Amino acid sequence: MNQKTILILGAATVGAVALTASLQSGRADDTRPASTAAPLLPALKERVNDVRELRIESPAGPATLRAEGDGWVLAEASGYPADGSKVRTLLLDLRDARRLEAKTANPERHGRLGLTAPTDEGAVSTRVTLVDGDGGVIETVLIGKQRTSKADPGAAQLGVRPDAQYYALPGEGDQTFLAAGNLRVDGRTLGWVNQEFLNVDRARIRSATISHPDGDEVVAVREDMGQNEMVVRDLPEGMQPKTPSGTAPLIGALQRVRFDDVRREDSLQWPEEIVTTATFTTDDGLRVEVDTMKVADEEDAERMVTWARVRAELLPEEAPADASSGDTADAEPAADEGPSRAELEAERDGIRAALGGWAFAVPTWKETSFRLRTDGVAEPIPEEDAGEETAEEAGPAEDQDPKPAAGAPGLPVPVEMTPPPAKPPTAEPPAGGGSGGI
Repeated sequence: MNQKTILILGAATVGAVALTASLQSGRADDTRPASTAAPLLPALKERVNDVRELRIESPAGPATLRAEGDGWVLAEASGYPADGSKVRTLLLDLRDARRLEAKTANPERHGRLGLTAPTDEGAVSTRVTLVDGDGGVIETVLIGKQRTSKADPGAAQLGVRPDAQYYALPGEGDQTFLAAGNLRVDGRTLGWVNQEFLNVDRARIRSATISHPDGDEVVAVREDMGQNEMVVRDLPEGMQPKTPSGTAPLIGALQRVRFDDVRREDSLQWPEEIVTTATFTTDDGLRVEVDTMKVADEEDAERMVTWARVRAELLPEEAPADASSGDTADAEPAADEGPSRAELEAERDGIRAALGGWAFAVPTWKETSFRLRTDGVAEPIPEEDAGEETAEEAGPAEDQDPKPAAGAPGLPVPVEMTPPPAKPPTAEPPAGGGSGGI
């Protein structure tokens, strides 16, 4: 190695030392905490089981989850049971989230990370506050934007993906962090409950009766369980079933029914003059009654809401019922034996326990299944058909000969004779006896 090369290497070494010293000096002036893998919410690590309330604030609205008995309820839904597994998952995700890197502590820059108040215009953040049984706050965190992170190429080939990363502001200070973990929080108020409140397979529905307070009633029976239409019965005089009958909504009425809102049943008035009752009976004897009423929304008088309440019964094993009560004695038997009596009783009890005392706002598109009217399944008999039928059933008029008409069965048909034409008169010969000529 010659002397020139040694001088070049020496200069490079001096430059590197100077650069390192400069970086160290800059870090000494940086007041931000160093990178860390500490828990995002340190107090939650030891007190996760002390949490008795979660307060979630998001641009979509609030959600307050409270521990009650062995489960959780949603305060904004009148204490309707919340999805306990979803709540527990959130608690564990918050407990296991960790700080990757300290970010800005300048409030003026928080907006770049999505860390503004959830109530601010254009906000994308969610705030979660964890409270103990005495009302004390255990931890609070504001979760902002998610940062896209890429896996190491080698790890990606093995299917290894990095944890999701979010900008977060824990506690009440201004220091923000890049945090790792699943911090995606459902900001929808009803996102914390199971909105599907009733599910009876359409394949089981045998009959349906819908009774309106004004006396209108639809009675339909599924005579062939393999068909997607019912036979409409007991139609008013002068009406005939539509083709197709329009009863398909009745068959699927109880399958995967969801609500848009839920309240305590006794928080609403149920006047008899506006309540319609839909009764559905399965081929194995479960009877479900759904009362519905359509009323103006309390917050928007121009918007109508259909509220429903549900009851469940079992038909006696030994006694079939008629079409209006679910009697299927004249219908084809089910292809298999279906659930046992004990299973049916458990299903009935489950519906009662889960839905008793609650009222559910059903979507507009679903209300036909519970409020179908006669004009939806029947139509007037055409006038020409009605006229022919009337003529056949009318019988002879009072001034008509009641004897059978000619040509009636068993009587000979008379032959009408046409008389020959009259013979023209003979002309008299001209005078003089001569024959005329030209």
